[in-house]
Amino acid sequence: MTEPEQTQQSSLASLDDAIRASTHPRVLGPGFLDRCSPRVRRIYEYWDEKRGTRAMPARRDIDPLSIPRDLLPGIVLTEVLREPPWLRYRLVGTAQVALRGRDPTGQPVHDNYLGAHQGLPGDNVILNYRIVIEKKTVVYVYNPLPGPAPDGSSLNQRSVRGNGTVLMPLSGDGENVDTVFCFSDLDEP
Repeated sequence: MTEPEQTQQSSLASLDDAIRASTHPRVLGPGFLDRCSPRVRRIYEYWDEKRGTRAMPARRDIDPLSIPRDLLPGIVLTEVLREPPWLRYRLVGTAQVALRGRDPTGQPVHDNYLGAHQGLPGDNVILNYRIVIEKKTVVYVYNPLPGPAPDGSSLNQRSVRGNGTVLMPLSGDGENVDTVFCFSDLDEP
């Protein structure tokens, strides 16, 4: 086995250990389709149609103008970088912006995920991205999300009804994940 293959195998083994240790509710692969909301199913079907016979579509296949209008507010496109900060928000839908109380477009994920300003650890957020990137698979998560403060300035502990989030890989070269296409089915704050 070559050194790069050993490094990749070691990375996947540590990822599998992290998944086993996590108590965050998630489903890997399309097994969530029988339990997700209709909107999550529709965005997954959009992604699935765009990939065709490939393992994953490319970022160029995802045209925000072709995404059904009622789904656009919940989308996020996250760029995978080769060096720190590793993940950066490239496009953030209006429902995602409203939930945060500000637009994190262009900002690194590790400081701007939902709950970051409250000091909530981002371990599970980053783990979900790692799974998508390293295993090249879809990840579905369901957990309550904090909502905006009454004045709209920032997030607080008030729960918002979240109907699930799906993270889907995109790859320009068909091999390496370079963008993660996310959708959260949120009741608008």
